[in-house]
Amino acid sequence: MRKFLVALLMLISATCSAATIEPAHFNGNGDLIYPVVHVDDKAVERKINAAIVAEVDRFVTGVYRNAQVNNLEVGGVHTSFYIGSNEAGNTVILSVVMTESVFYKMAAHPSTYQRALNFNTSSGELMDVSYLTDVGAGIPVSELCDRLTQKLKAKAARENLFLFDDVLPLKELPTDFYWDENLHVHFIFQQYEVAPYAAGIIDVDFDV
Repeated sequence: MRKFLVALLMLISATCSAATIEPAHFNGNGDLIYPVVHVDDKAVERKINAAIVAEVDRFVTGVYRNAQVNNLEVGGVHTSFYIGSNEAGNTVILSVVMTESVFYKMAAHPSTYQRALNFNTSSGELMDVSYLTDVGAGIPVSELCDRLTQKLKAKAARENLFLFDDVLPLKELPTDFYWDENLHVHFIFQQYEVAPYAAGIIDVDFDV
């Protein structure tokens, strides 16, 4: 991971200052909190913020569409966020992790997800998993899956997490990943993706 991460940082490095983040409420709803990002380039700023608002809108619209289709009553909808990397080490990576939760009345518990949005703040482009496989010498997805399988197994052993029998070895990477402030790559496994609900959302640091 480190060899091509260094190549990635060389590719997208810049001397701009870190982004400034402030919270806002989606459509004035105090339960729907999302970040507003400020950078020097206003065109880039608009592009980043449009992507963030689109993600919140996708979540909220999906909740109420699902309720309508399945005759459910929404008991509560919440979003929050935290920032992983914000141009740590003079790079231009901004990682925003959105936590999205919905509770349908009569359900046993809320359903919660984490969505990671990784931005190149010099361009405003979203950075998907191809940045982990195509940069520098490149590492095949199969090799990343093998290494992540070992990381997930080690975390489950440390934290006494029960994993479903049929999930290992991993055959594909999780959709959501982010960089933290030390530029470690984290992969996010959603509820029920690899373990029962009680395990919650599982965050695996690939670089420890």
